[in-house]
Amino acid sequence: MKRSARLLTLMAFILLSACHSTPPTPDAQAPAPSTQGATPASTSSAITPRVQLQKPQDVLASVNKNYSEITTSCKQYGTSADRGLYYCSGVTLRTVDDGAFNPWAYSPTAVAIGATSYSWIRQDTGINNLYHPAGFILRNKVDAIAAGLPGLDTGFICMYPYDAWTTTVNGHQGCGLKPRIIKPQAGNDNGAYAWGSCDAIGVTTTAQWNADFRARAQNLEKQCSWNIDKPSAWVSMISSRNTFGRRDVWTEILLNNYNNGNSMPRYIAAFFYDPRKAGGLTAAQNFQRKLNAAGYSVPILRLQFDLPLGAFSYVAADQAVPQSQ
Repeated sequence: MKRSARLLTLMAFILLSACHSTPPTPDAQAPAPSTQGATPASTSSAITPRVQLQKPQDVLASVNKNYSEITTSCKQYGTSADRGLYYCSGVTLRTVDDGAFNPWAYSPTAVAIGATSYSWIRQDTGINNLYHPAGFILRNKVDAIAAGLPGLDTGFICMYPYDAWTTTVNGHQGCGLKPRIIKPQAGNDNGAYAWGSCDAIGVTTTAQWNADFRARAQNLEKQCSWNIDKPSAWVSMISSRNTFGRRDVWTEILLNNYNNGNSMPRYIAAFFYDPRKAGGLTAAQNFQRKLNAAGYSVPILRLQFDLPLGAFSYVAADQAVPQSQ
């Protein structure tokens, strides 16, 4: 899914976004943040940090651990129900362009679909590129529980091995096909959302997905989507990526919209940027200022896919909002 550059259209759609779909339940621990935009400061010393949720080194350790460890199963806290790997492993993130809007606000396309596109990266996905040079990382639920912080674990719908350029044409919030009634898995808090079009067309194995993708001439816009809480789907997603080797194309996850995005700041663990791409640091710094104005201070991390030990690093000089060590 791609962000429109037309800001007037963006504002109009954001105002309408509360009308789309049933929102995920907000984390009960989370305070209600301010949603006012930030006024950019010329230097970090001119900014008073707001609520700093974690020390930057703790955030960095969690993110790199999630990126590097090849976990194959996630269980829901308290019920042991199967959950997708987004719940405890890998790094769920969204890249956005830098403009006169909050980076967590929903784009016009997201509002029209009723869901927003994220990506999930881990060292075994073979990803070496993302769409925009900067963005934000969501704190996963397991890390949130460990740190006593908010963690979003509902509203996750489906995933594609490759960016599917989702639009309203895809149907069912970008996940494809008219949904059938599926009985949610017992004990899974996300059961009302999880859906995949692959099951609906009889694609249930890696071999079947690969054959279907080849039959569609490897057209990214014609992929079937996997149910995001089906453990075997994650195995297939990663395996298919390794089979086709499209390292420059990222994964796509669809996350149900929650009003106009103003509740998302509490779930942001960090901002990041790719130093290979022009404008990345400036964008990340602008994002960091805006989140600080919304009531939270989180670090900026560098994302470098060619690093031997973890893809992320922290540099104090990158911060527009000072971080306490």
